[in-house]
Amino acid sequence: MYKISIIIPVYNSAAYIERCLQSVAAQTLSDIEVLLIDNCGTDGSMAIAEAFVGKSERKDISYRIAATPTNNGPAAARNLGLQLAEGEYVAFLDDDDWVEPEMYETLYNNAQGADMSCCAIQQDFADGRASRVLGNPVFPKGEMRVGERKRLLTRFAAHFTAYIYRREMLASCGIQFPDARSAEDSSFLTCCLLSAKRVAQTEKPMYHYVIHAGSLTGRKVWKGKDKRRALRAMLDYAKRQGLLQTYRWQLCYIYVKKAWIVPIMEML
Repeated sequence: MYKISIIIPVYNSAAYIERCLQSVAAQTLSDIEVLLIDNCGTDGSMAIAEAFVGKSERKDISYRIAATPTNNGPAAARNLGLQLAEGEYVAFLDDDDWVEPEMYETLYNNAQGADMSCCAIQQDFADGRASRVLGNPVFPKGEMRVGERKRLLTRFAAHFTAYIYRREMLASCGIQFPDARSAEDSSFLTCCLLSAKRVAQTEKPMYHYVIHAGSLTGRKVWKGKDKRRALRAMLDYAKRQGLLQTYRWQLCYIYVKKAWIVPIMEML
């Protein structure tokens, strides 16, 4: 079994995909599976990824390439990766981001049987602005208890790429990304936090979230409907798992904030 399966959806990232893959190839952890999911881009980024894989000299990193039938957003690509992953843990890496060499070894060693393990994120700006660190709330040591989980659900940030997830937990609980192009990360991470019995943590920023010209659009688009679909999937998951009554107010807070307040603020 691989220690970690890293799922990378590839879509119109010709300017960034090689740096992303170089950061994976530089990992100090061995026995890694990298799943490159072709999400039907048009700029040749997948050809760059395939060429990189063809030149790889690391025998302890296994690359697999798959493709979605059409471009239905990153959630569909990540779900395909989850279906194919064989690692003990699963990680998600966006194709225009990159990671520090010790990231996955640190998270894996910290996990020690935990369902999730996370680090902080460093937000980098391609226009030269100073980077900033995006931290996570402090997770409890040991088991996640009801009171502590309630506190975390109203404080966590949806930096889902800063985590690794025990694949057995995702499979046994049926956790995957909802069919939506917005707030799918919040929905997925909330479901994971509802089910995880233990979360390990380091506050060292090891994931580089890159903000470039293609990251943002000047055209304001109402995303409320898509966000509501994603977050209804979160509520449905809690109901199926028998957790909705226990965490009703915390989940309502997430729903109202992410499905209504955030899209309104984005339009202002």
